[in-house]
Amino acid sequence: MYRFFLGVTLLIVIMLLVPTYLEACPACKTLDDPIGKGFNFSILFMVAMPFAVFGLIGGTIFLQWNGYRLSVIGSQVKKRFLHIRNRIN
Repeated sequence: MYRFFLGVTLLIVIMLLVPTYLEACPACKTLDDPIGKGFNFSILFMVAMPFAVFGLIGGTIFLQWNGYRLSVIGSQVKKRFLHIRNRIN
């Protein structure tokens, strides 16, 4: 048990000390540069894409599994829209 806590403590100390010695990549240092902004947006796009793809696939499977169809959802949205429009007028 002593060795475990010693290892965890050593790991925490290393994690706290290492970032002070490391520097960011050259593209991240100049954020005002248009090329750097392009790199940052492309990285954000690559990070967000798996969530979008799996969300679309998972949402489609969820709707099909529960028996919903897009026409049913569309008709419900249309009813709500007409209800709101009639309340405004």
